[in-house]
Amino acid sequence: MDETKYGHFIKKLKYNKLPGEGKPEYITWPKGTDLEGLNLNFVWGYHHKVGPWEIGGEYGHVHPYGEVFVFTGLDYDNPNTLGAEMELSLGEDDETHIIASPSIVVLPAGAAHCPIVAKKVAKPYGFLAISCSAEDKTSELKKRGHVIPLVNKYGDLIKRMEMRDMKRKKGGNADFMTFWTGKNTPGFKLNFTWAFHKGTGIWHEYDPHVHPNDEALVFVGLDPDNPDYLGAEMEIRFGEEQEVHVFDTPTVVIAPKGVVHCPLITRKVEKPYGFTAICLAHEHDTTWLGGDKPFTSK
Repeated sequence: MDETKYGHFIKKLKYNKLPGEGKPEYITWPKGTDLEGLNLNFVWGYHHKVGPWEIGGEYGHVHPYGEVFVFTGLDYDNPNTLGAEMELSLGEDDETHIIASPSIVVLPAGAAHCPIVAKKVAKPYGFLAISCSAEDKTSELKKRGHVIPLVNKYGDLIKRMEMRDMKRKKGGNADFMTFWTGKNTPGFKLNFTWAFHKGTGIWHEYDPHVHPNDEALVFVGLDPDNPDYLGAEMEIRFGEEQEVHVFDTPTVVIAPKGVVHCPLITRKVEKPYGFTAICLAHEHDTTWLGGDKPFTSK
């Protein structure tokens, strides 16, 4: 790429194979140093195997910061189906919970969690973990004493994730989307979306815009066997100069606070893709700069 003013904000995601035999599973794990210094690290991965995950520690672990798990299906036509049954251990009591539908798990700082065991898998599924820290700070746990609690101590940390049909009529914005905000959750300076897209055209009519907080825009494919395939060609513009950048592979776009960005335009789509906007604030706050007239791509 030729030298540009904003090109360093566009970063191709790099995938690694997870340990284990047989058909491979893949994850990408950018940290703050990969994300222009954002107070963020996140994991996105594809899973399909039955049995214990090969990551997370034999007896689970803890972090000194908050983290959110998202368990999602990869089937655009069935956005509210996970396609798997997972067992997740939570708390010092090793309380086990079954996750059988798309779900969000909110893990406060210091909350023991994992291991994760796939009990049944009918279809490949995706996993997103968003951590409120630039660095990975993980302390693996020693064996925890498993007890059957008299009350469900940790079940409130798990919420069924409903992908809402946005009834999109035109443009490239989401077809199915969910949203989570940390405004009522102490310790989480975070809000994010998770969505499936397949439309072409402009996402927001009144772009460009700007936020008072840092943001990461993450574009991923939905094919678990081809993690480097996005299935779409995207255009995003940066700055008052409206510097144009185009990409067609899984990518994270960094939008630091105060930096003008967008419009975002989906140029081409071969297959539906996934998208998460991760914002480092309790609530989503946007100042639209497009005025009264909708943006056109002329």
